Amino acid sequence: MTLTQLLFSFKGRINRKPWWVASLAAGFTASLLTAILEALARSSGETIINPVTHTFEPTGILGLAISVIGLFNAWIAFALSVKRLHDRDRSGWWLLWQILVITVAVILIVVAIAVPKEQGALWYVLAGAAGLAAFAISVWLFVEIGFLRGTQGPNRFGPDPLGATRDDAQL
Repeated sequence: MTLTQLLFSFKGRINRKPWWVASLAAGFTASLLTAILEALARSSGETIINPVTHTFEPTGILGLAISVIGLFNAWIAFALSVKRLHDRDRSGWWLLWQILVITVAVILIVVAIAVPKEQGALWYVLAGAAGLAAFAISVWLFVEIGFLRGTQGPNRFGPDPLGATRDDAQL
């Protein structure tokens, strides 16, 4: 598998080691590039001060570049995680559950903030329950993707990245 296929394709399987190495390398690279661009933005004056957090936020082309880096990093994370799920003989669509539940939790928090104070408690409870579900799904996915061995031998997503055959898996 080429580096481009590893980082950007949603097809095939990878084992744990390439997932860990590529995930950490991509995260470190994105963080480093973001830090450099934020420093450039701050030194060139292309920032605004966030009134809530009192931090500098990059604007203009540097802010756009940071957003693009974030999108690339998210794409890479999803592509790597899908291939790890494939190695576990699971569809990459399992990642959608995490996104869906987190989205529901955020929507419920927004509703809780927007409704009259006397109605807010119920919405906060619902948001908390959705947040707890999102946490449970995130832990399950982290264990599933990061720590459990893939299917031995070929599966519906391709050959075993460790080279085992079905005959080897039955021994």
